[in-house]
Amino acid sequence: MKTLGILMASVAFWGVITASEAAVAPWSLSNVSPKGYQNLTQNKSRDYSSFYAVDLNAKIPPLEELKQRYLKNTIYDRKYEFAWNIGQKFDPEFNSKIKAYGSSDKRLKKIGEDLIYDMIKTIPEGLYPYIGPYLHTVPNMSQKILEMPGIKETKNKFPERIAPQVKHIENLEFLSPFMYFVLMPEIWPENIKAGEYPRPKPIHVKVEYDEKFWQRVKERVRPEDYYPNRKRKGEGIDDKLRTINPSLETTLTSADVKAFGRTLKDLKQYGQNMEGKLARAQAGLLIDKYEEEQGIALPVKGLKDLVNPCQRLVQRLRVSGQDSDVLKIVGKEGFSLEEWAYTCDKTIKAYRLSRMSLSTLKAIMDYRDNVYKEGIMSVPMIFRGPQLATMLALPEMYKASEADVKAVRKNRRMLEKALKEMGFNILDAPIAVQP
Repeated sequence: MKTLGILMASVAFWGVITASEAAVAPWSLSNVSPKGYQNLTQNKSRDYSSFYAVDLNAKIPPLEELKQRYLKNTIYDRKYEFAWNIGQKFDPEFNSKIKAYGSSDKRLKKIGEDLIYDMIKTIPEGLYPYIGPYLHTVPNMSQKILEMPGIKETKNKFPERIAPQVKHIENLEFLSPFMYFVLMPEIWPENIKAGEYPRPKPIHVKVEYDEKFWQRVKERVRPEDYYPNRKRKGEGIDDKLRTINPSLETTLTSADVKAFGRTLKDLKQYGQNMEGKLARAQAGLLIDKYEEEQGIALPVKGLKDLVNPCQRLVQRLRVSGQDSDVLKIVGKEGFSLEEWAYTCDKTIKAYRLSRMSLSTLKAIMDYRDNVYKEGIMSVPMIFRGPQLATMLALPEMYKASEADVKAVRKNRRMLEKALKEMGFNILDAPIAVQP
C-alpha cells in the first residue's frame, strides 16, 4: 500500500519530478551489486561513518557562484523581442538540435520512466486495475509503461472488485480514474480480518550463575554507592572542566554539554527570521547539488543532516553568509563554529543513545548484522542504493562513546527541555530523536 501511494504521487507530478536523475546518484552504493553489497555488509569493522562524514574544511564555492552554476533560468529564450522583428537568420543551435533529433532513431526516455516502471513491477498484479486506468489518462505518459502486461489491458476499464463501503453509490462508474484506489477492498481497514492466534507460552531459559560476570558488574557498579544512607556524589573535577579544542576525537564533559545547552535559547531566537530560513534552505539545496557534481553525495538527500546535523548546519551557515552572526552567539560560551558543531553532534548522538528503547536497539543490531540482506537483494536495482544508504545511516545516528553518554545523562533533563522548546531542530537542522 505504501508503494502504491508513492507511485500515485510520483505519477501525479509526472511533468515536474526528476526522480530518474536523483535515483542514479553518483555514489558507490547507488547501484549496489550482490558482490558490492557483501563487501559492505561483511566489513569486519562495520564502520561506515566515512559515507556520512561532513568535512568542515572543504572548499565550497560562495553562494553567488553556486547560484550561477545550478540555478538556471527556466524561461525559454525566444531569441527575439517582438513578433514583428524576428529576423532573417535561423537559429543555428536550434537548427542543429532538430537535425540531430530527426536523424536519430533512438527513443528518448521520459523523466522518471525507469523509476515508475520499477515501482509498478514491485506492486502485486491484483492492484493493476486500480492504477492502470489512471496511467492511461496521464498526458505524455511513457508508452513503455502503458504497454506493460497487465497495465495495457486496464485502459478504459472499470475495476471489477469493489469495496462494499462504496458499492452502493450511484453513478460510481463515472468516478475519476485517479480515485480508483478508493474502490480497492483491501484499502479499507474493516475489510481486513485479523487472525486469532493462541497466546505463546513463555519459555524460561535456564541461566547458570556466572560468578565472573557478576564480579565485573560489581567493579563497574559498586553496591556501596547505592546504599540508602549513601549521599549522592556531586560532580567531580573532570565534569567541571571544559574540553580544550573540542574535535571529533575528544570526549564530552558535563561542562561541555551545559555550555552547548546554554547556546540553544539564543539560537532559537535567531532562527525565527524568515529571510534567514530561506537563505539556509537555498544554501542546503545548492550544497547538495555541488556534492552531486563532486561525486560525494548520498542517494538519499538529508541523511548527512540526520547523522551530523550541526556540522551540516555550519556548512549552510557559511554558504548563506550567516556564520558570523551565529559565531557571536556560540562565541559567548567560548566555542568556535567548528568546536560548537562537533560538541553539538556528539551531544545529540549521546542523547539519542541514552534514550534508546529496546526495540530501537534490536532494529539497529539487525541492520548491523546484515539481517535484511535478502530483502535488499530482492528490490529493483534503482531502489537498492537508497535503501542500503538509509539502513547504514541509522547505526551512525546512535554512535557515541560511553564517556559522552555519561556526560549527557547528567544533563538530560536540561537538554530535553531545551530541544522541546526548539521543536527538536536547531536553525532548521533536524534533531531526530526516537521517542
